[in-house]
Amino acid sequence: MEIITGTSNFEMNIDTAVAIGKFDGVHIGHRRLLEEILAKKAEGLAPCVFTFDPSPAKVFGINEGAELTSREEKRELLERCGVEILVEYPLTRELAAMEPEDFVRDVLVGGLSARFVAAGKDVSYGNKGRGDGRLLLKLSKELGFSVSLIDKVCIDGIEVSSTAIRECIERGDIDMAERMLGRKP
Repeated sequence: MEIITGTSNFEMNIDTAVAIGKFDGVHIGHRRLLEEILAKKAEGLAPCVFTFDPSPAKVFGINEGAELTSREEKRELLERCGVEILVEYPLTRELAAMEPEDFVRDVLVGGLSARFVAAGKDVSYGNKGRGDGRLLLKLSKELGFSVSLIDKVCIDGIEVSSTAIRECIERGDIDMAERMLGRKP
């Protein structure tokens, strides 16, 4: 797996299918996104994961709790899933102020050569998180890529998320944490 880290200046020489997310824990919800991009290999698109490093929570001082996986564990899990390119985009306050349209045009399409983007329906990006799924769909028509917005995965009526998994672990519900992760924590 090719890892691009520590730079916001890159250009792909191949077309990609990009999954956007935090990928903390690489849980079953994340794997649903990965299924979308891996399926695009048949169309000649390289499966690529785009994530921020450090996470927005760290940059803006939001306490989300300890991360479920270290950087190395996350990389290993993504590689095992079949991801070919991992972009750990350096997030600063200045970059976070980028207009959402600029992020899609300059980073996703310009830098990553995205021809397909998969994200959760609750995706947010760009200045003050103003970029969302509707904007991705609108820009996809203008910029020539397709989009798949994925519903949250639920187990027993509970939305799978890194936060929910941390809560399961904190209260000692290891069985539910394992089900959400799709493996042992």
